[in-house]
Amino acid sequence: MFMQMMDVASQLVLRWDRLGPENEIDPTDDFTISPIFPEPHTQTYLQMAEVLLESGKRSSRPSIENRVRIWSAAHNQENIALMHKLCDELVANRKKNPRPEVNDLLNVMLHTKDPVTGEGLSDENIRFQMVTFLIAGHETTSGTLSFLMYHLLKNPEKFVAAQEEVDRVVGSNAIEENHLSQLKYIEACMRETLRLQEPISLLSRHAKHPTQLAGKYEIDPSWNLICNLHGVHRDPQVWDDDANVFRPERMLNGGWERVPRNAWKPFGTGARACIGRAFAEQEIIMNVALILQRFQAEMVDPSYDLQLKSSLTAKPEGFRIKVMRRPGRSLMVGIAGAPVASMVPVESGEAISAVKGETSQPPSLLKPLLVLYGSNAGTCKGFAEEIQSSAPQHGFSARVQTMDSAVENLPTDGPVIMITPSYEGKPADNAKKFISWLEMKAKSSSILSDVRYTVFGAGNSEWHETFHRIPKLVEELMDKVGARQFLPTGLCDTNGDILGPWEDWQEKLWGSVSKEGDIAHIKKEKLQVSIEKPDQLAVLAGSEPMIGTITTNHQLADADLGSEKRHMDIELPRRMNYQTGDYLVVLPHNSLPIIHRVLKRFGLQADDKISIKGTNKEFLKSKSPLTALELLAIRVELNTPVSQRQLATLVDATLDPDQRKALEQMCSEDVYKSEVLKRRFSILDLLEDAPSCTVDIATYLDMLKPLTPRQYSISSSPLASAHGHTGEDSDTPLTASLTYDVHSAPSWSGHGPFNGVASTHLARREPGTKIRCFVRPTNAGFHLPANPETPIIMIAAGTGLAPMRGFIQERAILAAAGARKLGPAILYFGCRDVDKDFIYKEELAQWEKEGVVSVRPVFSRHGPEGCRKYVYERMWEDRAEIVELFRQRAAKIFVCGSAGKLARSTSEVVQKIYLNEYPEKTEREAFEWLQGIRETRYVSDVFD
Repeated sequence: MFMQMMDVASQLVLRWDRLGPENEIDPTDDFTISPIFPEPHTQTYLQMAEVLLESGKRSSRPSIENRVRIWSAAHNQENIALMHKLCDELVANRKKNPRPEVNDLLNVMLHTKDPVTGEGLSDENIRFQMVTFLIAGHETTSGTLSFLMYHLLKNPEKFVAAQEEVDRVVGSNAIEENHLSQLKYIEACMRETLRLQEPISLLSRHAKHPTQLAGKYEIDPSWNLICNLHGVHRDPQVWDDDANVFRPERMLNGGWERVPRNAWKPFGTGARACIGRAFAEQEIIMNVALILQRFQAEMVDPSYDLQLKSSLTAKPEGFRIKVMRRPGRSLMVGIAGAPVASMVPVESGEAISAVKGETSQPPSLLKPLLVLYGSNAGTCKGFAEEIQSSAPQHGFSARVQTMDSAVENLPTDGPVIMITPSYEGKPADNAKKFISWLEMKAKSSSILSDVRYTVFGAGNSEWHETFHRIPKLVEELMDKVGARQFLPTGLCDTNGDILGPWEDWQEKLWGSVSKEGDIAHIKKEKLQVSIEKPDQLAVLAGSEPMIGTITTNHQLADADLGSEKRHMDIELPRRMNYQTGDYLVVLPHNSLPIIHRVLKRFGLQADDKISIKGTNKEFLKSKSPLTALELLAIRVELNTPVSQRQLATLVDATLDPDQRKALEQMCSEDVYKSEVLKRRFSILDLLEDAPSCTVDIATYLDMLKPLTPRQYSISSSPLASAHGHTGEDSDTPLTASLTYDVHSAPSWSGHGPFNGVASTHLARREPGTKIRCFVRPTNAGFHLPANPETPIIMIAAGTGLAPMRGFIQERAILAAAGARKLGPAILYFGCRDVDKDFIYKEELAQWEKEGVVSVRPVFSRHGPEGCRKYVYERMWEDRAEIVELFRQRAAKIFVCGSAGKLARSTSEVVQKIYLNEYPEKTEREAFEWLQGIRETRYVSDVFD
């Protein structure tokens, strides 16, 4: 069967190749495999899908309901009869026209005899087996392949490791049967995928006679017992505390052999376990190897988190990928019968376009330049598009791509610019694979010796321990693989002046590369804006696939002490799931007061239609004209501090001498830092101060940055949703809670009030209104331990309590269910005043009464007599208990709050406790110890 499998798998990869790198692939459909059937039978697959769906429904209905659903039962039997008819026709045709030379399952079933009885399979039995294999190919194998691709792409370091194994074992040759046993890492990935997402998650059994289980459960033979394989496969006592994490390495180096006998059962158990297990495993490994040998792959949405759909088995829902043939791979690479070495020479810069079928030759006057970005929020993507817009005037034609798309595709015929943020020391979602690839190649090769590059990085100085880690890591790794840096790395601080360093570095960039471009005949294209008066009122509402509904929105604490604090419950879209500790990302609107200021300054009406052309900035583009209100509300940031270069543009356009002089004074380095940046003057503020400035709406829009989504830690557990819904495949919507500060205060610049874009947008939403949102997973470590008996120590201040509330709520639900014993939990919570901002006070007191958590609040301004003022003081006071929980009982520490205050002071006190226990250690060793347990035993979610 190997060659028949290879033929089917080869047709798959050739089809993907033919459709090109921009084609969006639905793996669950494309991985449908059935080598029994000689050609596609689309109707049969539809019939089979309907049968599976109806079977799943019948299993969950009361028996009386199944008896009265006569029409659905009749249709189900009709589908079954049609499938059986096709199978019978195929058997009859093979008997009438024998093909003894074909080594397929049909011949095996027709001609193989039992060695003891000499009996063969009846035609009816063969028919049933064919349907079984059809379901196995359509549902279980295709589902497992889809899940495996998801896990590889979600964990790019695993993708890179698996691809390296294929390159080492197979190279560019055709895959042969003996290769499969050598692909140990892919086999481990397959086993780990089957552990996490078993195609069939339940086993059903009954006792043959009255039986007692575990010495206390009396089992009657009439009972049907259901075994939850999902729980078996995620038991932390077998699979460790990271049982919910995709870690194929646990299946290597003797790990697979040490797995207890009944701990891994994705194919069922006993004599009736899946008869096609070996068949499926071979098929999975072969297909993954062929894909990795030929393609680089990426998710269409890098932030996609696994969603499940279910009929009789589970599959990913909404999972889409794109593939691009790897540089140097020919069309027939890996295909049986192709030339042995299916590698072709690749000219510099041609690798990407060769797959697309496009010419790689830029316009005659322009030289190629590649701009790569990593971005979750959109800031670095905006920078990349700015480079693309400016490139022609410096003699370059710039392509903008994600960093992940450049794996194995870095050109040598032009400069490469990489723009990347650092999120608490982690890369953006669409840069993870690129970083993993560089880390792998940096171990042993100088493969990029002809690549010329530079890096610009964004980071937040409040995250002092990981500030700019990723751009610096890119520079370090690029140096190790032999690339040549033509311009020093530029860096900016998103907690301060983000535009100034960017503009300075951009000037150096063009000064460095412009001598390569021919700019003699290049005409600069200017952003153009046209405005039309509407014929009728604009319709601003529209359909949105990611819409949440606000169900509650109430105040927790007023603004007497700091910001107002509020609680919001949001009913999420159906099938949008989350884990406790994840984020909800909200797409906000600029407030109406600031929008009206812009409209007034440029003499616009809210319903004026605006058309924009002459720009590469995606956030300004639109297929049809936008109303001024829509453009200003959801496309651009209006409160960003003005940069020095933007100030210079305003100076040049200001006619009044006094106004011009005032702006010129602001341009000096000292005044800019002490007045403009510190008081956060926006472009709009200065335009209002200088009414003679002639900057038009086009220039203004060109200076603005994209409005970026804001993310909030979810402050609830999915277990708390109505109807007890916890399922990944239910249509019942989950509810997510947010706990947030409302940022509203007089503007430091003196121009009216300052309103936080997202927080004031949320605070004004009434129950029943809609918001655009989606779930973003937090880092893998910021989730409750898989074993609920593991102690946890939670440290929070203010609305940093949000994820901790979710953790405690989930523990309370688990305790009420009585399923497992809970380990100790301590909450250190920093507030200002016991009477004014001790949020969730009654709820926390009730949970403490139930024994779910020990709450240890501190109050910096007003609290009970003898109460500590700061969290780090109380932690030092409790150090003996913390040491006992951490050292003796493997406790996990969670931190959420201000990066510059709570996170820093907590880090310092934990290191202080460590040095108190190990006085022989140095401060440097204490710091390195803490760094070594981040993401595993000490995890933080901090903000500025």
